[in-house]
Amino acid sequence: MSFEQNWRRKQELAGRPLADRIYCATLGDGIKISRMERDDQKVLDIKFAIDVRLTLPSGQILLGQEKFLSHKYASFQSVTVEYFQNPLTKEPGDWFKLAVQFYFVGYLTADGQEFDPWIMLNWPNVVLTTQAGQIPWQDNRNKDGKARASFRYCRMDQFPPECVISNWNDATLNANLFQGTIL
Repeated sequence: MSFEQNWRRKQELAGRPLADRIYCATLGDGIKISRMERDDQKVLDIKFAIDVRLTLPSGQILLGQEKFLSHKYASFQSVTVEYFQNPLTKEPGDWFKLAVQFYFVGYLTADGQEFDPWIMLNWPNVVLTTQAGQIPWQDNRNKDGKARASFRYCRMDQFPPECVISNWNDATLNANLFQGTIL
C-alpha cells in the first residue's frame, strides 16, 4: 500500500482544512499555511517534528505539529505525543525533538466535518510547565495497527491556561468557526 493510500494519511489530509479554519479563527485572517512536504522542507519534519508553518500578515512565522485523531478515541480528550519510536531500542520520538511553537490536536467528528474536541497548545510553555512537574503526563504504548511507538498523554482539561492558545471550549472562537465568518 502506498503512503498516499494509508488510512492515517487520508485522515491527515481530511483534517487539514478543518485545522486551517481553526488557525484562521484563532490568529486572524490573512495567514498563509504551508505544510512540510517538499523535499527541501522534510528535514524540518524529520529532525524537529515540524508539520506546518503559519506565516502571519506581519511576516512572522509560527511552526507547529498537528495530530488529527480518529473519532473513536475522542472520549479520551487527550493530547498525545510520541515518546519512543521503538521502546525496545529507546529510539527517541517526537517528545525529544519537537522544536515547535504550537501543538495542535483534534479529534475528527463521526462525520469528519469538524474537530470535537480540539486544542492548540503553546508548546514552549508546555515544555517549561512539564519541566516544573505541573502537567500530569502518563505513558502508554500504541496498540492500533502496526505502529510500535510509545506515547505520552495528558487530558486536554489538565493543561494550565498559560499553555493553551485556544480550544473547542472557546465560545467566541466557535461562533466564528461555525457561522462561516472565517475562511
